[in-house]
Amino acid sequence: MSMFAHFKQDSADWWRRFWNQPNKAYRNFQLVFFLLAAHFIIPSISYALNWQSAIWLLDHLGRILGASRPYRLAEASYVWRVLAVANVFSLGFMCLILMANVRRFYPVLLPLCVLKGCAALGFLVVYIWRYRFPAFLAVSIWDTANVLMFLYFAHTARWSLEEWSEEVLVPRLRLKQQ
Repeated sequence: MSMFAHFKQDSADWWRRFWNQPNKAYRNFQLVFFLLAAHFIIPSISYALNWQSAIWLLDHLGRILGASRPYRLAEASYVWRVLAVANVFSLGFMCLILMANVRRFYPVLLPLCVLKGCAALGFLVVYIWRYRFPAFLAVSIWDTANVLMFLYFAHTARWSLEEWSEEVLVPRLRLKQQ
């Protein structure tokens, strides 16, 4: 069997074991947190390389949601761009560390929720009191949904570990304390 065929077979076996594992809460947590991590890490890299794409997406979302004018505020500060990239990348990293071992790194859930919750609140405050651009309200709602997903999926996965042996987990808990 060629190396590629062996890898393909191992991959298919892993996915089958992952999807059919008895601990569905853990499986669902892994899926959701993987998607959330990608949702943060990929845009953070995009912002670092092409910050105008973030402004274009915000303007485009606003227009889809019925904005009567384009988003025209200046976003040319390197300070805020660097902070945005660092914060969004940190969100993705926190998702990955929780995926590695939700039992050990469960306390990471608190700063994850605080960082994203503050963003949700910030966009809502801007929308209500400063700039009625519909994309700000949409982002606030989406960020709030992210916080609820963090809480629900991490919490149910952590508590599911009380019922199921670690041997049935796919992937297994990593970065264990010695």
